[in-house]
Formats: sequence, structure tokens, C-alpha cells
Amino acid sequence: MSEETHVEKNIADELNKLGKQVADAIKAAWESEDRKKLQGEITEGLQKFGDQVTDAAKKATASEPAKQIKVQAEEVVTKVKESDVTDEVRKGLLTGLEAINKELGKLLEKLEAKKAPEAPAAPAAPEAPKEG
Repeated sequence: MSEETHVEKNIADELNKLGKQVADAIKAAWESEDRKKLQGEITEGLQKFGDQVTDAAKKATASEPAKQIKVQAEEVVTKVKESDVTDEVRKGLLTGLEAINKELGKLLEKLEAKKAPEAPAAPAAPEAPKEG
């Protein structure tokens, strides 16, 4: 075996050993009690955080100002449904859209007229002799 082949084999062997050791170290760290304890603490902390947020949200929606806002919002919805505001908005939108479509139609006609090749002029009729 040449020295170069021997060196390459040693490098490959050492890289292989290194890979195995890194994998073993990761596995040992993952399975360690410290990691499991930390994961438990994080899980417990997140659970408590979620409970606190849920509790605060429930208290906020149960508060008197929140109830008043809800009642006011329901009243507005009822008034809008009962009034002609919706119909007026619909009519206004329709009128506006019709006007836009009409103007776009005019613009398209102008653009098409410019795009269309102009018809060749008809040959001029011979002029009648002038009397005079």
C-alpha cells in the first residue's frame, strides 16, 4: 500500500469515527435528564402562559365595557339592516360602475380607431371643367 493511499484511508477512518462520535454525542444530549427536565419546564411554562392568556381574555370579554361594546355593535347591525343604507350604497355603487364602464367603452373605441389601419382614400373624381 502506498503512503498516499494509507493517508487517505486514515483520513476517511478518522472522519468516520468523528461522525459516529458526533452522532453519539447528540443522542446522549437528547436522551439526557437535563434536556428532559428543560423540556418539561418549557412545556409547563408555555401551558401556564396559555392559561393566563385565556383567563385574561375571558375576564376582558366578561367586563362591563366589553358587554356594552357588544350591545352597541349589535344595535348598529340591526339599524343598518332595517335602514335603506344598504340599498342606497348598492345603487351608488351600481351608478358608479356603470359610469366607469361607459367611459372605458369610449376609451376602447378611441384606442381601436387608432389601431385600425386607415382605409385608403378613394380615387379622386376628375374635376369638371370650369365654366367661365
